[in-house]
Amino acid sequence: MQTEKKVDLIMGKFTGYLICTDCDGTLTYEPGKVSDENAKAIKYFQEEGGLFTLATGRFPDHIDLFKDKIQINAPMVSLNGTLLYDVDNGGMINKWVLPTEQCYELLSYVKKSYDKLQDFWINGVLSDGTFGSISYNLFEHSSEDNSLKKALEKFPCEMLKMVIAGNAEVIIKLQADLKKKFGQRFRFDTSWPEGLEIQAIDSGKGVAVEFMKSHLGTEIHTTIGVGDYENDITLLECADIGYAVDNAIDSVKKIADRITVSNREHALAAIINDLERRL
Repeated sequence: MQTEKKVDLIMGKFTGYLICTDCDGTLTYEPGKVSDENAKAIKYFQEEGGLFTLATGRFPDHIDLFKDKIQINAPMVSLNGTLLYDVDNGGMINKWVLPTEQCYELLSYVKKSYDKLQDFWINGVLSDGTFGSISYNLFEHSSEDNSLKKALEKFPCEMLKMVIAGNAEVIIKLQADLKKKFGQRFRFDTSWPEGLEIQAIDSGKGVAVEFMKSHLGTEIHTTIGVGDYENDITLLECADIGYAVDNAIDSVKKIADRITVSNREHALAAIINDLERRL
């Protein structure tokens, strides 16, 4: 169910600006760690009217790791843009759900065609409204049985994102193969070399940000997207200004409007300083 999220704007030099940043490899210098320099700059940005939030592949409660350093003041884009979440009130604003029957078709093909993949799991919304990750070994049964179909039918969640992990070379091959066969129905992005993330074709970090802009009930004149990996490309493409951190992969740097310092050099602080210089 879609709900409207109202944000009270503070008037200042950054009023009308919205920063949406990836977490791992972008905002953080190691998993779950935000530098003091980034935290100070984000607080200043917000005090001057700016809206700041995360656009991450992780669950909404990931923000709890940073609550002693930063707070977001706009909805959180989570699970790679398959979920837009109101952290303050604990409610879903919008979700982009995977179709079960089409997932079965895709996974059946993977199960029959690949034998060097290590793990598979599904991220989704459980029946009680909470979020969960469910693992399933695609390769523990023969391709002739119907265990996969039964497992999908019994999953106690709406599926938002599927993840397949394996050797990096196999993942590259798998991604190209699945894009060719199923690319009109699914998105296939990587956020690390050994994992392929699968979600609805009409979802993505950029899609969620565009939805946020149209449903916030506020005036946002400039969106800033910040990222480092393939699953951040739609975020940078939809943003008015797309920043790639210096440690980003080449495909992200190629589509970025600007390249800033690396995640270990306080990239968000550098971006906010850059925005202020250009005002």
